Amino acid sequence: MTWLDKLQHQSRQLRHRALDRHVRLGVTGLSGAGKTAFITSLVHQLTQGDSPQNLPFFGVVQQGRYLGGRLAAEQALTIPRFPFEHNLSFLQQQPPQWPPSTTGWSQLSLALRYKASQGLRSHLQSYSELELDIVDYPGEWLLDLPLLQLDYQQWCEFSWQLFAKPHRQALAAEFNSLLATTDLNDASEGQLQTLTEAYKKLLQQFSATAGTYLNQPGRLLVPGELAGAPMLQLVPLLPGQLSENSALLAKLTSHYQSYRDYVVKPFYKQHFSQLDRQVVLVDCLSALNAGAAATEELSQALQLIMQSFNYGPSSMLRRLFKPQISKVLFAASKADHVTPEQHQALTLLLQSLLRQPLKQTTYQLAKTEAMALAALSASQSGFIEQNGQKQVCLTGTDSESGNKISLFPGDVPAEVPDNTVFASHKFSFPSLLPLPLAANANLPHIRMDHALQFLLGDKLR
Repeated sequence: MTWLDKLQHQSRQLRHRALDRHVRLGVTGLSGAGKTAFITSLVHQLTQGDSPQNLPFFGVVQQGRYLGGRLAAEQALTIPRFPFEHNLSFLQQQPPQWPPSTTGWSQLSLALRYKASQGLRSHLQSYSELELDIVDYPGEWLLDLPLLQLDYQQWCEFSWQLFAKPHRQALAAEFNSLLATTDLNDASEGQLQTLTEAYKKLLQQFSATAGTYLNQPGRLLVPGELAGAPMLQLVPLLPGQLSENSALLAKLTSHYQSYRDYVVKPFYKQHFSQLDRQVVLVDCLSALNAGAAATEELSQALQLIMQSFNYGPSSMLRRLFKPQISKVLFAASKADHVTPEQHQALTLLLQSLLRQPLKQTTYQLAKTEAMALAALSASQSGFIEQNGQKQVCLTGTDSESGNKISLFPGDVPAEVPDNTVFASHKFSFPSLLPLPLAANANLPHIRMDHALQFLLGDKLR
């Protein structure tokens, strides 16, 4: 893309924003929450699955005003493209597989055409067009946003408070011992690399352990284009080592500040400060499976992340110069992993986990909604007969064994359980593979039409 093409692209976007014909949607969620599946499904529903039977609660479709969506042909060549077609190919395999997780940031731009239902446009134009930009990025990078509020010493203290939790303490013991015997006056390249590799190994162990969400810095796990950069030589010293004015403390403080200033801040400015709408995906069921400490850490991680965004009502001036997120959809993902009558309890559990962030966004006048959904259904609900009575159940394919299973996954608590419940009851919600797809079939979903109506319905009037 030449500088002239880039200038024309930016000019068109500015014009669309001034006319309220451009929306930048951020899909937010921790690793494993289902961001890739959600974006793949969202794009499919808008470009291929736009029938009233498939999206009955998406107003513009139900009213027959939606003319279709297409992938924008003019996305800037310098912007990594979300691999929609590649992800779709995984779902169309036999047997189907989940698309691979995100390893870098990407974006996909869509042009949505519709007939306006009100105003001058409904009389003067044969169609209107909304430009939709969808932003994706690794969940690991999202966890770096809270670092903007902490200096290096505060981050060290926060990290070791976290590592003292029951589900982390044993894993952190070896790295603790290594730091305790480290010469603080040795800030050589070899020393930094040894400590970094040991800390990276610890973060990888945490990442592979269910229920450990706050793993910082995220770029040590998914470095992207920063692989090998000196600023990634970054570890949290023990709190007792912070009072010494040592060479190692000075070097790590410098690396931390560089990481925050040259990685986290630009990442936030480029991808998050311009958002208009936001989806926050939360995998509540995996947290319940992992236990009390994991559920508590999930709530803490979400609260810290949500503090990094700007929420409030939209206006023309704000859209042009200082955008704020005017609508936030909080979604409990994997609603297809529980039976339908449990969806209300799953939504209430999500609201319980997000009590503080929900207060924050409501206070700042952003419109919010919480719901349980499945971007890509992996099960079918039905009934089995047991002791002469009908019992609701799910049928799907177990992701570990590949075998077909029918089961009742259990009841979902309507609020975060206390420690006594976790001590006496083991949650065991299943992990399922996607449902097989017939040729040219719509992607099966739960409430994606509700999500689309909340996020885009007012822009497609």
